[in-house]
Parts: sequence; structure tokens; C-alpha cells
Amino acid sequence: MSPPKKFIGQQKSGILKDNMTKLQLDSILLFILVIPFIMTVRIGPGETPFWLFSIIFSLLSGYIIVDLVLLKEKVKLFVKQIVLWLVIVSVIGSAFVSAIIVRHQTAPIYMVHDIILQQEAAIRYLVNGKNPYAETYFGTPLEQWSYSPTEKNPALYHFVMQPLYVIFALPFYYISNHTIGYFDGRIPLLFLLISTLITGHFLIKDVKNRLLFLIFMAFNPAMLSYTLEGRSDMFMFGFLFVGLYFLYKKKYLFSSVGIAFAFAVKQSVWPLLPLYVAFLYLKTKSIKKVLKSMTVFFVSFAIFAGPFFFWNQKAFLDSTVFYLSGNTPSSYPVSGYGFGMLLHSFGVIRDVHAYFPFIVWQLIIGLPVLVALIVYLKRNPTVKRLIISYALFLFVFWYLSRYFNNSHLGYLSMLFIACHFFPEEKTFS
Repeated sequence: MSPPKKFIGQQKSGILKDNMTKLQLDSILLFILVIPFIMTVRIGPGETPFWLFSIIFSLLSGYIIVDLVLLKEKVKLFVKQIVLWLVIVSVIGSAFVSAIIVRHQTAPIYMVHDIILQQEAAIRYLVNGKNPYAETYFGTPLEQWSYSPTEKNPALYHFVMQPLYVIFALPFYYISNHTIGYFDGRIPLLFLLISTLITGHFLIKDVKNRLLFLIFMAFNPAMLSYTLEGRSDMFMFGFLFVGLYFLYKKKYLFSSVGIAFAFAVKQSVWPLLPLYVAFLYLKTKSIKKVLKSMTVFFVSFAIFAGPFFFWNQKAFLDSTVFYLSGNTPSSYPVSGYGFGMLLHSFGVIRDVHAYFPFIVWQLIIGLPVLVALIVYLKRNPTVKRLIISYALFLFVFWYLSRYFNNSHLGYLSMLFIACHFFPEEKTFS
């Protein structure tokens, strides 16, 4: 005997209510990612800010409570977005502001990565009419930064970053010096982190996925602490993500500008180039459109790199290319967790400062990987596939290079997050 229709309707209603009041994954993730962070880093420049902890705990509990109350799904998701942004601003904002203030009160080298010290010195050189690629960094706070008890920091001889890393920071340098009285290189870095989150907010239309993206990208444990100390990966990624956003929207010229700006910040995006060119052709099926986009790309890149290249070609190439490949007297050493250190541990590489032909291994292994990834991209040329192809190729390229450091793994994690949450495109070749 079948149950009455009314009873079945009540059952369905009960199931619906149970699902509506179920604790969601994003609520759990937000809690377990935020708590270790605020328990590890300073979120106030002075005494322990118990009032701020109370605000953060209230927001986290409020985010969870939204799951458990009987509200329409759209209302729940709307409220969650507001609460999540309040969490992001209060947690990340307080951590960055506190780190900046305490460093200013303590010492220039306090709890900051050496690339920030070099960026700030490079800005001062440029403002005074000096070429940051031709100058050494002795006599700057970088010289006091703890690199090694026995060796000198090779960064004292070379400024490795691309010009936009300095140029983009100039407005922040002038504004902060004329308002708070000093500049910290993490100010533009924080701006680019927030801009990445805002871009993702508008890019991802599915609100549940949007919440997860914001949580993973904002509180990524593989990257957030490195960003807080000032490493430059998020600085470059902020431009790259905007470029990928326009690429998804089929705004190819705007995309070329955004990606070119990323290229003008940091070399870790350069392995994207062959995949990007292949993607443009596979997507447009037009050599003319590819050439047009790449012309915009190279012009945008040259606007920043060209003046410094012609100012002093040798100094620019030594710092941005040869320094990383072991072709200068004070090159970046073999270091990190990659193939180079494996060879060093086996005694194949005896001097970590000497040149070693990593390019041979990168060509032997990297080129077949690149070809395979282009074939993979050809089957369905979407931005999601472009991101994962770039991430995998960069993984191989980095592992086989002179250095493969901890923040590189953090950067790869950002690419994996972006790939997972990037919207699908129903475009098959």
C-alpha cells in the first residue's frame, strides 16, 4: 500500500529543509583555514587585539549559522558573500597592516623577504635617476638582510625582477610617503591580491563556486604566508589573472595587455608564451588575429622593458636573464628542492654557484611535455586547459632549473586553484 500524496509531500519538504540547514563545505574550509593563520601571524601592531579576535570569531560563527537557518538559498548565498568579504578584509587587512607598521617601528629587514628590500631600494635608485639594473645594493637594507652566515647575498649584485615591478609601485610609493610617511613594498602587493579576488568574484557566476574560490585564493596555506612576507608571486599573478579574465571573455587585445604586464613583472610567467600563442591560434583559427594580439603583447611589454634595456643592455640582461641561468660571476645558486639539488646531493654538481647546463635537460624533457600539452589544448582550447597546461609545463621547467623554491610550489597551487574554479567553456575544435 503506497503512502498518501500528502505524506510524500511532507517527506520531500522535510528533506528539502534538512538540505537547506546542512553545514556546507565552504563554511568548514573558511574556519579551518582562517584559524591557523590568525593564531600564527600578528593581526595587531600592539598588544593582542582581543576585540579583533572577537570580531573575526563572530564573523566565522555567523558564516556557519547562515547554513543552519531556514532562509531561501539566494538569501543565504548573498549573506555569505558579504560575511566572507568582511572576513577577508578583517583578517588579511589586519595581518598586512600590522606587519607593515611593526616593521616600520622595528627595523627595515624585520619579517620581510629580501625582494621587498630590493624593490624599495630600486625605487629610490630610479627616483634619483639611477638605473636599478646597473647599481649594486650594498649600503641598502638588503645588505643587512640575513641570507647566509658565510656567503653574500647574490641579489646585492643584480636586480632580478622586470621593470613593472618597480614602475607599478611608484604611485603607491608617492602616496604612502605623503600620507603615512613611509613606504612598504607590500602595499601594492596587497592591492594586487585584493584585485585578484575582486576579478574572481565577477568572473565566477556560480555563487557556491565563487565562495570556494575566494576562500581558497585568499587563505591558501601554501601561499598566504609567503605573500605576507612580500614574495612577488602574487604581484605578477594579479596581472596574469586579469589577462586570463579578458581571454575568457574573448577580449584578445585586452588580454594581451594584461598578460604582457605580467611578463613585465616576473619571469615565472614566461613559459606561458608558447602555450598562449598556440591557444590564440586554436581559438581564432586566424594567423592575422594572432599576429595582431602578439603585436599588442610585445608593444605592451616593450613599453616597460625597452627603456631599461636600451639604458644599459648588459646590466639589464645580466640581472634578468643570465643571473638566473648561472652565467654571471655572482649568479643565483643552485637551490631549493628540484633536480639541481638532487644532482648536488649525488655530487654531480659540486659548486652550487658554478654554471651547469640545465637548459639541456629542460629541452630534452620540457619540449616533449610542451608538445603534449599543446595537443591536449588542441582537443578543447579553453582557458581552464590553458591554465593547467601552463602550470604543468612550469612545474617541469622549474624542477629542471637551477632553483625550485618553496614559494614556487605556492605559486603552482594558485594556478591549480584558478584552473579548478575558472568557468567552463563549451568550445570543442
